[in-house]
Amino acid sequence: MENNLENTSIMSLVQNPSQLADILKDPAKHGLDFYNGLSVKEKQYILFAAAAGLLGYAIYLGRQNT
Repeated sequence: MENNLENTSIMSLVQNPSQLADILKDPAKHGLDFYNGLSVKEKQYILFAAAAGLLGYAIYLGRQNT
């Protein structure tokens, strides 16, 4: 994958699915490079989505035990 940091955005993953495939193949390198190329606002979106996912998972696990 070529590093096109000037074209790094969340929307670029939708427009260029091969970039997403590269991230899934090697998340440690390509995923971190992609994340570091995002704007601060897009990083906040990703962190909020991750937090919401973890909260949802915690609720799911909590309801399994009852």
